[in-house]
Amino acid sequence: MPWVVLFLDTYERTAPLLDRWLADLLVSGRYGELPANLVLTLAGQRRLDPARWGDRGRLVADVPLGPFTEAESRRLLHGRGVVAEPVVREVLRLSGGLPVLVSTLAANPGAAGEANATAVERFLASESDPDRRAAALACALPRRFDEDLVAVAAPAPVPGLYDWLHELPFVVEPHSGRSRYHGVVRAPMLRLQRTGSPQRWTEAHDRLADAFAARRDAAADGVDPDRLWADEPWRRAALDVLYHRLCARPRTALPDVLRAGIEVCGQQPSAARHWARTLVEAGEDADSAVLRDWGRDLLAAVMDHGPRPTAALGLLLTRAELTDTDRAAALVARAWDRFRAREFDAALSDHGRAVAVDPRSERAHQGRAVVLRALGRYEEALADLDRAEEIAPAWAWAVRERGETYRRMGRLTEALAVLDRAHALDPADAVPLGSRGLVRHRLGRHEEALEDFDRAIALWPEYAWALVRRARVRTALGDPVGALADLDRAEELTPGLAGTEGERGEVYRATGRYEEAVACYGRALALDPEYAWAHGSRALALEALGRVAEARADLDRALELDPAYGWARAQRARLGAEA
Repeated sequence: MPWVVLFLDTYERTAPLLDRWLADLLVSGRYGELPANLVLTLAGQRRLDPARWGDRGRLVADVPLGPFTEAESRRLLHGRGVVAEPVVREVLRLSGGLPVLVSTLAANPGAAGEANATAVERFLASESDPDRRAAALACALPRRFDEDLVAVAAPAPVPGLYDWLHELPFVVEPHSGRSRYHGVVRAPMLRLQRTGSPQRWTEAHDRLADAFAARRDAAADGVDPDRLWADEPWRRAALDVLYHRLCARPRTALPDVLRAGIEVCGQQPSAARHWARTLVEAGEDADSAVLRDWGRDLLAAVMDHGPRPTAALGLLLTRAELTDTDRAAALVARAWDRFRAREFDAALSDHGRAVAVDPRSERAHQGRAVVLRALGRYEEALADLDRAEEIAPAWAWAVRERGETYRRMGRLTEALAVLDRAHALDPADAVPLGSRGLVRHRLGRHEEALEDFDRAIALWPEYAWALVRRARVRTALGDPVGALADLDRAEELTPGLAGTEGERGEVYRATGRYEEAVACYGRALALDPEYAWAHGSRALALEALGRVAEARADLDRALELDPAYGWARAQRARLGAEA
């Protein structure tokens, strides 16, 4: 038996007259029996009214119409005789797969403006008020909007505009404070406005950029300027500022946006993908080939290298027109990334290049000092810190690195005095407190050390290094439960670190749980076979279990890894030669 199909298009227009009748038509007997081979197809912008159709769910299948795939778009174009590949690619780019645009451009591939107008007319067909239509178009400009942004975007005040927008079928995440237009609807609206009145386009984006700049500046209150990109509310507003500046004036705004990318990579590398996507989106929405190319290449560099920004910074250094100050900042950011990856020689080279480019970059001197310290070149590190403090006498970061360097050199009294000064310069910085806490612990001032670690962790709850060191202090103060809780939290924050597992072994050894201690040290050494301290500490646990030969072997290995490990040498001498 052939099917009988009844089609009703633009149902958002005809529903007021037909909806009740059609819903009742499906109830058996209301208007007589329907043929079993009948299919009713309704096409419209909105979902069916659940109050009327909710109890007929088993009879209704909702089929959302999304963008065409590339294959579907090509099939339609080829069917209309559009086969030249350059033309097909341009239609695919302009249409975004939106069916009405693909169909319109298939009839006239060169009529992009006409196609955009046709698509927008379809989206707003149910609204006749010209002020609302103009406002709906304008509110496509922000990537997301709330009531305040609607007031900025709309060309003229419209009563009840915000609530009315949320009645439109293409508004996603309504009343969330982050509402947005569906992408396939927003794209032709943007193109229509950009090509229809470039001046209004620029002015509207300038207003939105100013609005987001005010939000960004408000969000900066109380946030460390060196960690702004790690603060999500600040970062979200800052990226929207960059997006709207780029849309308004692509070439003029680009240098500032690339400069912002250096800051992102230096402060919060994991956020670099959001920055690169902002460039991509602005390139598409402003129809700027320069922005598209930069965004595509930067996003590929970020995504191909995971959280590491090295490749993106390399692109900026080789392709962007940077000032000496910017180039030094990019080299310093890349050096820190390489340092975190333990690529010490490359990090040292980048810091050296930054100093050569900008000899007055205190960050380059401070960063090079940290690398030199890690390599055990303490005097050279102190010379760089002298230069950093000469350039920026009140910069707390340089002072705290001096204190940390003295600590690692064993100059504990000097370290304490310098870390006191670093804390006075920046009481909100957790790092000097953490370093001072470890100095006080090593001086036997455990209660004061615990107070420093408590304050450091209160300032920075994700400070895993301080959690591990506080566990050491708690062990010394006879609080193994608190120590293990700190180590559990440190493991959650930075899983798989040998140092955390080694400190757990120390807690167990201090409380006489030697078998568990040996197991912890073993796991630490599995993570880092060259962890000399874990070999030395495991030796004491093994000795307590009567496994003296194994203890000697561990101490021998510790001294092989670190010939300057004086404590291990003393323990090895105490245990004597093998029997």
